[in-house]
Amino acid sequence: MGFTRRPFPFLAVAVLGGSAVLALILPASAEVASQQTAIPAATLPADGSSEKSRTIRVVAGLQVGEELDLGAPGRSVGDQFIFSGNLSSTRGSEEERVVGRFGGFCVITDLERNAGQCSSTAVLPEGQITVQGEQIGIPVPSPVSNAITGGTGEFRKARGQVTQRVLTPATWQLTFEVLDVQPSRSRDGLNRSQQPTPTPPSFPGK
Repeated sequence: MGFTRRPFPFLAVAVLGGSAVLALILPASAEVASQQTAIPAATLPADGSSEKSRTIRVVAGLQVGEELDLGAPGRSVGDQFIFSGNLSSTRGSEEERVVGRFGGFCVITDLERNAGQCSSTAVLPEGQITVQGEQIGIPVPSPVSNAITGGTGEFRKARGQVTQRVLTPATWQLTFEVLDVQPSRSRDGLNRSQQPTPTPPSFPGK
């Protein structure tokens, strides 16, 4: 089973799951916990801290999947699986819509278990989320939870985990449980949701 730079019609995981990171990293229908991709959770941690959390559910659809046979011919430690695609969601009866994208790679580290270390990135309107962890069954991994290692924008201090579930060989449902979300603030210090509604200009005689 060599990886000879050929397109592969399946996902790997990651996720953003490090590998398939996202299906390694991630169309089908999915349940989203908010407008667009997420819902800010109003529940605070039991310890009384002000930490914010958010759950994001999306479906990852693989568009690029390529195995690379590196080193010794045939499947061997160090071979890689590269993947990328779109993240989609649906709300109720609405048509599926693209809300972001993902990409990543897995490096084979254990031939007996067909496992590897995967890294991936999910790109969403609020920022990026990075994922990392081990995947088993590359390039079509078993259900897994991988670590959220950081991000940008509202996810710049993100931590938590992403759980991946296989829907079809080319689509995966990803559930991001993100902690320490940082709401975007404007120059005046207000959150985007707190921004005042602009008042239409008034003109003399009207």
